[in-house]
Amino acid sequence: MDKHDEHCACGVHNHGCDHQEHIEQCGCEQTQENDDPCNCGQPHENDGHCGCEQPHEHDENCGCGQPHEHDENCGCGHDHAPIATPEGLSALQVDFLMELRHRQCLPVACFTLAKADDAARHGVALAPVYLSAPGDSMEQVKMLGIELSLLENMDLISLDYDIPLQNYPYDEYKTSALYTFFVKTVAEAATRPDCTFDTPALELGSMVLTQAGEEMVDLLLK
Repeated sequence: MDKHDEHCACGVHNHGCDHQEHIEQCGCEQTQENDDPCNCGQPHENDGHCGCEQPHEHDENCGCGQPHEHDENCGCGHDHAPIATPEGLSALQVDFLMELRHRQCLPVACFTLAKADDAARHGVALAPVYLSAPGDSMEQVKMLGIELSLLENMDLISLDYDIPLQNYPYDEYKTSALYTFFVKTVAEAATRPDCTFDTPALELGSMVLTQAGEEMVDLLLK
């Protein structure tokens, strides 16, 4: 079964997000979804971002609310073929790079703070936030956040909190135990007259490989 994405040159497929670099790379200038009536004439695999509403393989990102299997290394919930880890990259970072090559985009979020009577007051409580399930612990989220921040610092990925994934509900983020606790904590602090912040917010975004990240994955696959 051939999987179509922005590298397939069929001319009709789903980019999955609004990152301009994806549209520029593929050269097709199309942004429509690749579903059953896509007219590409080829069979393809439907995933959780395709918008086709057809049965598809579930993972922790699909938003279906079903349990999924996780391995001990990968925050993405998929088993990958063993790949040698180059110097300077952890096995978990390699897993993220490979999953981003496979999916093109992954969700990411940021917990932010604001003051209702002061538009200039804004803070970041927790970022980046990548969740495999609504019940993920603070320890797991912080560990994954460190790995993602390191990848961003190496210019291998881009974390964009203002570019959400198309047709993706972010249910595991909106209903997560961590965000619920965050909202409760801010609400309790807001009862104090001298509180710094009184308004919690959830910024929903996406992550993608940069050009350097794409080149790194090419090296890993050689």
